[in-house]
Amino acid sequence: MTDTSRKPNGPETFVCPWWLIYTFDNPVRRLFQPARRILQPLVLHGYTCLDMGCGMGYFTVPMADLVGPTGRVTGVDLQARMLQGVARRAQHHGVTSRISLCLPNAPEWTTPQKYDFILAIWMLHEVSDQKALLETLRTVIKTSGCLLLVEPQLHVRKRQWEESLDLAAAVGFVSRMGPPIGFSRTAIFQ
Repeated sequence: MTDTSRKPNGPETFVCPWWLIYTFDNPVRRLFQPARRILQPLVLHGYTCLDMGCGMGYFTVPMADLVGPTGRVTGVDLQARMLQGVARRAQHHGVTSRISLCLPNAPEWTTPQKYDFILAIWMLHEVSDQKALLETLRTVIKTSGCLLLVEPQLHVRKRQWEESLDLAAAVGFVSRMGPPIGFSRTAIFQ
């Protein structure tokens, strides 16, 4: 697995290496991206949730707490070290039984499960074929489900954001304004 890939229409993309996650996956992040406050209006008790590009579980673990003992969360990341971090956090917070982890072995990965809520935070810009990923997410979301897409303002310019919104619409998602999240562009898709 490599950390860089080629975008079909542009420059190389950068996949955040596992060791760099510590620079922004830390307690200071709670000030501008409080996970529980962001998730609480979107994640209900008993939900099935998918955390795409879950990193070391900054949102995965609070999501597992919100779904309660009858809910499930699947964390997906391209790097095994990230998933190891999620496993450690889940164990520390006592939510291991609610979380399953997935290391995709192909770009066309899928899951047999359908989800009530999907989170893709600060990761779509790292995907070389955004349309393919959005198509996959469209197939695994429940009819009544929603996808919260969040991209960093520093890395994703307005034009790139609008292109991602257009791709989501092209695969069948309907968007609305997402919640305010620090340093981010957001949209909710249904």
